Parts: sequence; structure tokens; C-alpha cells
Amino acid sequence: MTELTSLILISCYELSFIGRFICKIWRIFFDNSLSMVLTTLETVHEKLIRLNVDGLKKIKNINWISIFIIIVNIMVIIITTTIWIIMHKHMLDIIDMVIIVVLNTCQCFCFCEYILLISYMKWMIYIINEQIPERKSCLSTFRDMYLEVIECLHQVNRSIYGVPAIVGFIGANVAEIIFTIYGYLLFPRDYINDPYLVISFIWLLMRTVNVIVLYTVGDATEKEVNRMSLVLHQRSLIEKNPRIKRQIKCFLLRRLHEHFHFELYGMCHVNIRQLFSLSNIAIGYLVIQVLFKLNK
Repeated sequence: MTELTSLILISCYELSFIGRFICKIWRIFFDNSLSMVLTTLETVHEKLIRLNVDGLKKIKNINWISIFIIIVNIMVIIITTTIWIIMHKHMLDIIDMVIIVVLNTCQCFCFCEYILLISYMKWMIYIINEQIPERKSCLSTFRDMYLEVIECLHQVNRSIYGVPAIVGFIGANVAEIIFTIYGYLLFPRDYINDPYLVISFIWLLMRTVNVIVLYTVGDATEKEVNRMSLVLHQRSLIEKNPRIKRQIKCFLLRRLHEHFHFELYGMCHVNIRQLFSLSNIAIGYLVIQVLFKLNK
């Protein structure tokens, strides 16, 4: 049991380091694809502006909130990493310190960029859903914009951010949470004077918030995308044009067979239910380790 615990803790530590490295490298390889996605989203946004839809100005408030969250997240990363480096300066070289700061900052930036991008696409789908029952513009126009945004969302989760999100945003964060709770909070090396206590709590809180934010955004996006079926049904009840009614029925049939799931790389489902399952596994492992440690 002791060997298994050591193996799991070492794996958690290595996964947290590999996750930071993958976030940086993967982002460079798919930079061109991300640029094409952003160009498509910008085109859809311009179409919404030309249609003079309601609610476009609300995104300004979302941008300011998101920018504030990014600044706080990066500041916490830099401050905690700097304090940790100062405590270990006698054990680390300058090159090691620079690598640690760069990897932590890049992982934080990559995570915030992904959350902003997903939130932006969710907002676009929300605007489209709100405009369909209004009957102000042609239904096919909103349908085409909706399909473009969904394709961008699939591309982002499938290739551009698929592996970094699984390994870095989920795997590395969960691994650091387990490693921090077990190694620094429950069973620290120095039981009398633990210099890592405050940093460990800050680090644990930040990683936990990141995981919760990711799963919350994924769950909200999935619900907003699937709300399209309800919106189309409401439009069909008030629509009198037979041609448009047929379009709605065809699109509803297509939506019925293409129920959207917020998945990363086609294999990791991100919603609140999966978050509870992941939390139960992590908590169960920690409880078993604590009981084993106390009965040893």
C-alpha cells in the first residue's frame, strides 16, 4: 500500500509538470487553427451586428469580468511561484526558476484563454437562441450562424484545446489538488513549523476554482446549445408560413440526432455530473489514504 501511495503521488507530481509543458507546446502547433476559428467567430459577430440584434452590448460587462479574473489568476500564480522559488532558492538554479515561472504563467494564460473562448461562443449561441422566436430575421440566417459557431466549438474541443484541457486543465489540476492535500496539508513534512501552509491553501483554492469553473462553463454551454431545440419548437408554434415550418421540422429532426455533448477530444465529457463523479473518486482516494496512514 505504501508503494502504491508513493507511485500515485509521484504520478500526480509528474502529471502536473507535463500538463504545463503540453499547454505551451500544443498551443504553438495549433495556433493557425485557432486563428481560423477566431476569424469565423468574428464574421458571425459582424453578422449579428448588421442584424441589429438585442443584447450585443452586454458582452462588454462580460469582458471586464473575464479580464479581472485573468489578472487575479496570473497575479496569484506569479506571487505564489515567486514565494516558492525564494524558499527553494538554495536548491534551484536560475534556469530552473525561469522555467517554473514560464510554465506556470503559460498554463494559467492558456486556461484563461480557453475559458474566454468557450464563454464567447456560449454567448453567441445565447444571442441566436434569443432571436429565433422574435421572427425579426430569416430563420436560415440564424441557423447558418448557429452551425458555424457549433463547428468552431467542436474544433476547439476536438483538436485545438482537446489534449491541453484533459492533461493540463483537468488532469494536472486534480493531480496538484491531491498532491497538495496529502503532501502539504494532511501530512506535511514539518509538523511543528510548516512554511508551506499558506501557500498550499492558496494553491489548493486556485486549482479547485479552476476545475469548478471549467466544468461549470462546459455544463452551461452544453445546456445552451441543446436549448436550440426548445427555441425552434416555440418558433414552430407561432409560425404560419408552411415553408418555414418545414425548415424548422427538418432542423429539429437533425438536432434530435445530434444532441450536443461538451466533450474534450471526443472522450472526456465535461458537465456537473462528471465533476461530482471526479470529486467522489478524488475524495475517496484521500479518505482511504488518511485511514491507512492513521492506522499504520
